[in-house]
Amino acid sequence: HQHPAGPEGGEEFDLSCGGVSIIRKETMKTKSNLLTVLPFVLMAIFTRTSAQEFELHQTLTGHGNLVLSVAFSPDGTTLASGSYDKTIKLWNVSDGRLMKTLTGHGYSSVRSVAFSPDGTTLASGSDDKTIKLWRVSDGRLMKTLTGHGNYVWSVAFSPDGKTLASGSSDHTIKLWGVE
Repeated sequence: HQHPAGPEGGEEFDLSCGGVSIIRKETMKTKSNLLTVLPFVLMAIFTRTSAQEFELHQTLTGHGNLVLSVAFSPDGTTLASGSYDKTIKLWNVSDGRLMKTLTGHGYSSVRSVAFSPDGTTLASGSDDKTIKLWRVSDGRLMKTLTGHGNYVWSVAFSPDGKTLASGSSDHTIKLWGVE
């Protein structure tokens, strides 16, 4: 969903999907169509007011770069976000407060986050080719899964929480047994 606007030859696009708003300003620098892109990241939580409309509930700020993935905990009290800034952030949904920042993927973007069905574990997939499992209660790194040959773009738990799936740029999907 895009809305062009903006002065002096620049365009500002309001991009939103699934309750996350990303605002990106693109400015034309030369007549040869060279664009300089300056990303400004905002996360927004929307409340559904009807079958067709959503109302902005709050905006969460704190990432230093693009937000690539968001996931609600099963009980809806916590939101996890993974970012191009190489961090995972855990947010209190009721007041928008940043609760924890998780680091451990080194110099690599965090492409995907997913909560286990019981809400005790968070999985993250990254450009470092790994999946990391975090204990949500204290943010402790519990395990690192290796085996992909390229970026991990997606992670998801099975409904029973016994299997974690990961999808990668190496053209594979891996299924991991979760202890």
